[in-house]
This record gives sequence, C-alpha cells and structure tokens, in this order.
Amino acid sequence: MSASHSAATAVPRRRSWKVKALAAGFAILFTLALGEVGCALVVRMGLVPARIPPYSVTASKATFWGDLSAEFGAWHPPLASYRHQKACFDVVYESNSYGARDVERQKQSNSFRVVALGDSFMEGFGVRREERLTEQLEAKTEAQVLNFGTSGNAGSTHAYAIYRSLASQFDHGAVLASILPENDFDDDAPKPDRYQPYWSGSHPNFELRFSSERVSDSAWSATQQDQGVTLLSLLRDFTHAQNVIDLAYSAFKQSRTQRKFEGDVGTPESRFFRYERDEFLRLTWSYERLAELAAPRPLVLFTIPRIADLAAMKQLGKSPLDEELAAWARTRPNIRFVPLARAILRGEGDDAAAMFLSCDPHWNAHGHQRAAEMLLAEAGDALTPK
Repeated sequence: MSASHSAATAVPRRRSWKVKALAAGFAILFTLALGEVGCALVVRMGLVPARIPPYSVTASKATFWGDLSAEFGAWHPPLASYRHQKACFDVVYESNSYGARDVERQKQSNSFRVVALGDSFMEGFGVRREERLTEQLEAKTEAQVLNFGTSGNAGSTHAYAIYRSLASQFDHGAVLASILPENDFDDDAPKPDRYQPYWSGSHPNFELRFSSERVSDSAWSATQQDQGVTLLSLLRDFTHAQNVIDLAYSAFKQSRTQRKFEGDVGTPESRFFRYERDEFLRLTWSYERLAELAAPRPLVLFTIPRIADLAAMKQLGKSPLDEELAAWARTRPNIRFVPLARAILRGEGDDAAAMFLSCDPHWNAHGHQRAAEMLLAEAGDALTPK
C-alpha cells in the first residue's frame, strides 16, 4: 500500500473519531438538559419539595444560617437577608442587629415581653415574619414576643445556651420554648463537623462542652462557608437538578438514621414513641437549667408534632414522650408543659394536614395561627401581662 493511500485513510479515521466524540458530547449535554427540565417541572409543580434555585451568584455567597456564635453555635449573621424559594413559598428572611429573625429590639423595656426559643418551626421556616407563631401571639395579646428561633442544629442544649448568653439580656416576663422530637434529640448529640454545645457525661453530672475547639473549625462556620463561588454552589443556585440531588441525599441520611431505632413491629418510627433514657435526661436537663436561670419567670414548653407523629398518635393513643414530659413538668415550680399534638388532634382532627406547607414539613401561616390559639388556650395566663 502506498504512503499516499495510508495518509488518505488516516484523515477520515481522525474525522470519524472527532465526529463520534462530538456526538457523545452533544448526547451528554442533551441528557443533562433533559434531566434539568424534568427536575424543574417536578419541583415547580410541587411534586418534589426541593429548593428552587435563585439564579443569582450573590445568593450563592450568602450565609443566613451557620455555626456563627462561640457561645451557642447555630445562628444568623446580623443585618442579613436571604430569599428562600420552594414550590409553595417564596420568602425573604431578614435578621436584626443581633442576628435574630425579628424586628429590632432594645434590651431594656417596661413592656411585658416573652422570649421565644426553638428551631426552624419557631423561626418561621417557609412563612413571612408577620405570619409566624410569635407574631400571632403578639396580635392576640398585649405582650411583645422576641423570637430567638433558628434553623439548623438547634435542640434543647442550644436553647439553654442561647438563653444564657444572649436572650436573657433582654427584659422579659416569660419564656416560651418549642421541642421538636423529630430532630431535637439528634441535635443534642455532638457532631464532629459542627460547632455546637452539648452535655458531656452522665446524669446528673453533666458538663456543658462544645463539639469543636473553635467556631471556625465547623464546616458550617462563616469562614468555611464563605469560600467564594464554587462549582457546587453554582449548581445549587442555577440548577434544579442539584437541589433535587441534595434533597435525595438528605432523605437517604434521614432514613439511615431512622433505621437505628429497632423495636417491636407495632411501634412507629415517631420520636414521640422512640427515644432513649439518656436522650430524655439530656433534654430535660437543658430545660431545668434554663428554668433556673429564668426563675421566677414561667417557662412554657410545648412539643411540635409532624404529620407522621399525629398519624401515630391517632392510631396508638397518647405518646410516651408527652406523658413523661407532663409528669416531669409537674415537679418543676416554674415550668408549664403543653402537649400540642393533643390539642391539634382535638381541634383539627382529620384536617390537621392543612396546618402544614404542601411542599415542606413545616407549618404554613394557618398552622402558626392555630398553634398560637392552642398555646393561649392552654397556657395563656403565663404568656400575657398580669
């Protein structure tokens, strides 16, 4: 075969390889685009409760939640804002000068005020500030309600720590604190990648410690999160697909955690039914110490059930956790306990799901309103001016 013939056949082969590579590239891009379109449709139709991307590079740098406080961990930066979108809500969160999602407050006041502590439910995840439980209480009473709730790693130990170091500095006549059994027991356990307070040791010889030496060691610190624009942050803020992947991974981790709770076949996964003795002692220890700091002011505690918890209680009756918390609270002079699930089942019945967002497990505006009404019916004397 001549040299000229070999060269002639080599050119088509090189072209053939390039055409195949180009075709493969187009096929990959088409598949990714098709996947993004599919994810966008199911998210925006509310079929999958993933976050809607804001299509903003600035938003990818924003950190509204994180391990920011050396005294209590999870919190918001001061005077920050963040737009949060899902299929069923579009809300802008804003923090005041000391980092709370609340209007600006002065530390000194002659008015009757209530300090509110808790996690994402108390903070008002997915609803406007004026729709929240705390604002509903303000509208129905003459009290001012200062909201110190925050999403993130905020269990009972966090409530004690934030009250001790920040919330207690504000004049107030009562304390309101929520308990979310779904994750509060887990939030009280130290995590190596977080900066959080936790009780070390055994009851009654607990010692307050932190899971890391410095806030900056946390993967959720402002220092660690503010790394500029990364590929992952761009994918989260410009594609639906990455947010669907994040949601799926979060669901996988949650199911993996739930599998550790093994018991009788007839026992539900609800944390109102499944908890360890040590978990209960740590939770009540936090609120005992908080009540001591608040005394003689009343501390009103209430448990928040999710839809699955309500279904379990409707089938099996009263929950062991609510029963045990009620008995424990009766031994404490300034603690009032409200089992909110009982009030919800009595007042809402089969319509209880209407209290929750359609694309997220948190309360909607109606849920916050009904919770406020139920709390006032059960413990209004402690939350209103005398």
